[in-house]
Amino acid sequence: MPTLATPRWSPDGKRIAYVLTKAGLARSAYDSDVWVIGADGRNDRQLTTAKANDVRPRWSPDGKSIAFLSDRDGRNAIWLIGADGGEARKLVEAPTPIRDYEWSPDGSTIAFTRQDEPTPEEEKRIKEKDDARVVGEDRRLMHLHVATVANGETRRLTSGGSSIFGYGWSPDSARIAYSRGPGPTLDDQYRTNLFEVNVKSGESRSLVARPGLENEPRYSPDGKWLAFTSQNGAHGWLIEHEVHVMPAGGGASRSVSREYGRTPEAIEWSDDSKSILIEGAWNTTTQLFRVNADGSGWTDTTRVNGAIAGADVHGDRAVYVYQSLTEPPEVYVGESSPRRKPTDNRQPTTDNIRRITNHNAAYRNRTLGDTRVIRWKNPKDGLEIEGLLTLPVGYKGGRVPLLTFVHGGPASRFDQTFAGYLGMTYAPQVMAANGIAVLRPNPRGSSGYGGPFRAANLNDWGGMDWVDINAGIDKLLADGIADPERLGMCGWSYGGFIAAWAIGHSDRLKAISVGAAVTDLLSFHGTADIRDFIPHYFEQRETPPDPGLDEMRHAPLSLELLRAHSPLWHLKKTKAKVLIQHGESDDRVPLSQGTMLYRMLDELGVDVKMVIYPRTSHGAREPKLRMDLMRRNVEFFTSNLFGRSVPDP
Repeated sequence: MPTLATPRWSPDGKRIAYVLTKAGLARSAYDSDVWVIGADGRNDRQLTTAKANDVRPRWSPDGKSIAFLSDRDGRNAIWLIGADGGEARKLVEAPTPIRDYEWSPDGSTIAFTRQDEPTPEEEKRIKEKDDARVVGEDRRLMHLHVATVANGETRRLTSGGSSIFGYGWSPDSARIAYSRGPGPTLDDQYRTNLFEVNVKSGESRSLVARPGLENEPRYSPDGKWLAFTSQNGAHGWLIEHEVHVMPAGGGASRSVSREYGRTPEAIEWSDDSKSILIEGAWNTTTQLFRVNADGSGWTDTTRVNGAIAGADVHGDRAVYVYQSLTEPPEVYVGESSPRRKPTDNRQPTTDNIRRITNHNAAYRNRTLGDTRVIRWKNPKDGLEIEGLLTLPVGYKGGRVPLLTFVHGGPASRFDQTFAGYLGMTYAPQVMAANGIAVLRPNPRGSSGYGGPFRAANLNDWGGMDWVDINAGIDKLLADGIADPERLGMCGWSYGGFIAAWAIGHSDRLKAISVGAAVTDLLSFHGTADIRDFIPHYFEQRETPPDPGLDEMRHAPLSLELLRAHSPLWHLKKTKAKVLIQHGESDDRVPLSQGTMLYRMLDELGVDVKMVIYPRTSHGAREPKLRMDLMRRNVEFFTSNLFGRSVPDP
């Protein structure tokens, strides 16, 4: 199914550029192209045609051309094409792939980030195979550069032993605010501070320095204020990010999004500099919100039954990709003005949004399994849990096989989107077409429900979250929907953790699919590329903290605690069939986690099969491998919950 992304208004508000991605099955690779359409939905045309990833289109400030990132020459570079078409030309040549870029407001310069290239001495050592690596000293840092649009000449703006994450231009094109961390990893992003660099002189000054994350700086159009995301001086993976505003010249910042209480996915100033637009999760939906620059007047602007993504605002209009449980993704135009409080009782509506693309018409009238939002309570502490239930196509009542699909994260969530979270792996609607009901719970620890809910699984994976999930299964058993003799479970990453946990903690499952699972917390902590992750989820904090420390001090990890919450240490012989799937190049959850699970189950005499996917990190990226993942899961659950194979297409 084609996917759409990053719609962007032209400066005059008459046209929209966006990206359309399709799967090229012959070469098992995705092909992304830049398209341009009128804001009225007319004249939708493809602008780029290379068999490559042409992504992140950005209009020049004069509206005459569009820049985009493309790997058509082997690595990401900045290319430029006329807004009405023509031949694209490479604007910026760099020795390493460009990660991101942004036009200066005056259109004369483009800022971009890229990884540092090897020094001549390092290249010499690599060539001579004298390239031993010292752990912790072999990281390539990400730095900020600028390129002159007229001639493509580039200049580096930042240096030193740190990496750049988010950044944004001042409206006079004289300065760039940027977020800087001690290294390029995801862990380092949670240790970022804000700086501002003078583009002409290259001199930087500090804006915000405190523990935790400070990121995505955005100057107001009038140049008076700077908005950014922040953990408000705290450091941790479980802490929600807030939107802060501070004077552009420096000074104290204040949170303006505490009424929202969730982590924004993107922020943008209104044209008049009076308010900030925030794109973010709200339970199982994703909405566009607005708040005044002083933190007052919190309102929502979309209130859709579904999810928006990639929003861009022009005056009182917003453009975004919208989809729902029944509507496939397309580009829509809607209002960006305040409508109402997000907590009021008015029903969600799509009356004030208009679809302008038609790339997924073939999926618009498909017969689908009915999907509904359901709620239940944890029987031990009464916490309300929400989830999605997809019923078999044509369901008329009675008991049917039930597959419980657990999301990753654990701070991810299931939302009201068409294919759904990891739909390319477990395919809920394909399961529904084969007579299987699918439960997708958002247990404690999920995002989208506020800070306390997100942190409610601290030190307790496989504890109350496991109870949350099983209470959802119990509800469907009590409601007469689930067949107690035909229950299955699946999940990827943390979802795979829960699926692996089920092997040693449940006797009622007939089939369990375990994807890229964390199976042993200690060895995972010792090998994963996110070193801070387990210490923050299994905290042994010393109290009180030393007031002289920049961060909360952590005691050594408790081996007993990690073992108590590791599926590998609770395995038993099960009658359930087990399927394990894992990427060969997974640094997030290393392959050894899946291999250990497979070997232990095999030695216990469990009916287990493991499939390893080459060239695959923490999730398949190639179309044919994604199709293999899906087909194996559909075959696995239909054969084991029905005792039959999937019908031949």
